[in-house]
Amino acid sequence: MIVGGMRILRTASSSGPEAVRVNRVAAYTAFAWVMVFLAWHVVWALTGLAWPEASERHGAARVVAEAFSVIVLLMVAVGVALPLALVQAWGRRVPAWMLAAGVWFGCVLLGARGFSGVADAIARATGVLPHGLTGMTTEQVYGSAHPSVWARVAGAVTDVMFAVGGVVFGVAGVAFRRVQRTS
Repeated sequence: MIVGGMRILRTASSSGPEAVRVNRVAAYTAFAWVMVFLAWHVVWALTGLAWPEASERHGAARVVAEAFSVIVLLMVAVGVALPLALVQAWGRRVPAWMLAAGVWFGCVLLGARGFSGVADAIARATGVLPHGLTGMTTEQVYGSAHPSVWARVAGAVTDVMFAVGGVVFGVAGVAFRRVQRTS
């Protein structure tokens, strides 16, 4: 359907081939987002921005930090493979419900992290809530009472990237569901 010069996808009545095409675009877009997100982490590392290291902690806090690191690495591995599994032949070996659950989990997790980070930064920057939504000071957030412009920009870009990832995975979830209906 064309509305105001823009092509609008039909909801329930998308044809099989159209649904497959949209699924491919959505899945490969999600994969591209993952690759850009991983590249962004390389930029962080190369520019010297720190992220918490487990070795900086002791006792139970260190164990929790180590476990968190392992969980994050597993989520990265799944995040790289999942969008491809939605469209590649090898992905058909994975039950569709597992793929759908993974995509929606990614959507919710990324979106919650991203949109809450954006809202927190806006609340802090505008002075509406001087300690943001988290109740943390600028020093607690950035590790410095006077963070560099780069640290602030990198933090804002990271928040936006998480939010975009949530949206992209959500679109991939909708597209995958439509393909499952037409199969």
